[in-house]
Amino acid sequence: MVIWIIDGNNLIHSDPRLRQRMVESGLESARKLLDHDLARIRSADEQFHIVYDGGGSTREQGGVFTSIAQKGHSADDRVLALARNKSGQGKLIVVTDDRSDIGARLGGVGIEWMTCSEFRSNVMKLGTGRKASANDDSCDKPPLPRSKNQVDHWLKEFGVTGEEE
Repeated sequence: MVIWIIDGNNLIHSDPRLRQRMVESGLESARKLLDHDLARIRSADEQFHIVYDGGGSTREQGGVFTSIAQKGHSADDRVLALARNKSGQGKLIVVTDDRSDIGARLGGVGIEWMTCSEFRSNVMKLGTGRKASANDDSCDKPPLPRSKNQVDHWLKEFGVTGEEE
């Protein structure tokens, strides 16, 4: 089992597509798109735990667990708590650009670290079960949507709506 604990705000701000989604449609829309992306690439032996600042709610979608740090606590506090709680349950990887802050408080024994750009390149872009091929520049997938309307169309097409039920 591989357990990924992800600083969601860091990841959204480091990814041009998610950042653009946030600008066009708001933070919650970018969060839902990230949840959808991770649920799509997740393999059966993985868990993704995404942590955000500000709020107090949680949700789960296809093995992607999202939690929002309770008021008065930071996402870093929640990442630390999850890392301590999940320690020993599998390979634990923390994805953040705040390693110095979190790492200094956690101690880091048995925990791997990955920056958001490494995560985007090695996991989100390739998927967790695939390896990059040195001479494979082709892809069977259509190009990424370039506008909010295109993103909304495909989210609707795949049953992911921006409305809370």
